[in-house]
Amino acid sequence: MINQILYEKNNYLTLLFWVLVGAFAGPLVYVVVPIHMLILKQKGAWLWILLGLWLVLTLSDSRQPVFRFAVNLKTAMMLVMGYLFLVMPKDNEDPIRFIKPFIPFFVVAFVSLIGSPVAFEGFQKAVSYVLLLTVIPPMVNLLLTYERERFLYHLVMVGVIVLVTGIVLRFVAPGFVIFGGERYSGLLGNPNGMGIYGFMFTALFTIVIHFHRYLFTRNQIIFIYAIIFASLIMGGSRGGLFSTALFIGAWFLLRRDVIIGFIIMSAIFISYQYVVANFEAIVTSLGLADYFRLETLETGSGRLIVAKIAWKHIQENYWFSHGFAFNEHILAQYKDYFEQEGHQGNVHNSWLTMWMDAGLVGLVLFAIGWLTNFIRAAKFSPLVWAVFFGLLLSISVESWLVASLNPFTIVLVIILSMMGNPAFYNRRVGD
Repeated sequence: MINQILYEKNNYLTLLFWVLVGAFAGPLVYVVVPIHMLILKQKGAWLWILLGLWLVLTLSDSRQPVFRFAVNLKTAMMLVMGYLFLVMPKDNEDPIRFIKPFIPFFVVAFVSLIGSPVAFEGFQKAVSYVLLLTVIPPMVNLLLTYERERFLYHLVMVGVIVLVTGIVLRFVAPGFVIFGGERYSGLLGNPNGMGIYGFMFTALFTIVIHFHRYLFTRNQIIFIYAIIFASLIMGGSRGGLFSTALFIGAWFLLRRDVIIGFIIMSAIFISYQYVVANFEAIVTSLGLADYFRLETLETGSGRLIVAKIAWKHIQENYWFSHGFAFNEHILAQYKDYFEQEGHQGNVHNSWLTMWMDAGLVGLVLFAIGWLTNFIRAAKFSPLVWAVFFGLLLSISVESWLVASLNPFTIVLVIILSMMGNPAFYNRRVGD
């Protein structure tokens, strides 16, 4: 593992250079990184452009002032990515196949911005989502075609480096990775972000080693899983832990029998309300009341409060709404009230958030876009449904899928792009 990183040390130093320029050179980073991306394009280094984008998206989620540059840098990088899409080599596959099922949704999303009180912000968010779904899939297809093993290996390694760095800082500079002085968040912005990252990276790594077992030794696989689970446990995010558990359970069942796996996982979701209703008793009987922070369940960690506000405004814009960023506009009006009730953050539910932004019509079209790409990937491997089951829980307790420029949505796009491409499954010559 170390040898592979050292072999690519110049490329990893490039990513480190971007971070250092952003941390210490101020606005210069908004010039240096886009220009460097164009230089990498000339060298055909598409892999490091993609990995660099994922790294910057990860750092943009951090609350640390030293990484504040990443918030604006990711926007500049996405604009460059739009240009790169126009000039990158295209294979025989339709380069916009991934985004096509989303076109009806984006029509609604853009039209909804007419008369919106946050039309400019909403337009920016809509464009960034279009760029993500347009640019990332063909770039993944390009890398699978020309440097698959190298792409998959270093995709995993960047995630490992992020997690290992967080764990190391937990012991050498704990204040840097402890959220609110209490809970571990790693390099992410909060423990819930750490939970989502852990869930998505578990899915990504499990898929890679299942179809390309030769990329990592047994000890390396054990080490990587240990790092992931240690990060999840230290973060203590209920959503992250349960989403990961659902993914692993679904993966185990679907590998043995797809139909039985679907039946069992569906039964789990049907019984979800029973589990939630008795969650306190179950956790208490296991002696895990403190770990799962049962004292916060009465108000759902403040989420029930904001959900009531969200539902109130959904009634006012039931079928159609005012586009991306409208939910932020509404919730900002209740900021003082939320602080009094001890709530921080957003709606913490992707379904409600998108409903507030795009109305029920937009929400349904948004779901159809994602479901279509899951079905395409399932034609090659039904194991993609394990990601689906974990995802359903994750987006029901967090709003991350509504946003494009975070370190989580891009991983989902990469996973579906890989599993929907036959080049991902072909074995190496001689295997």
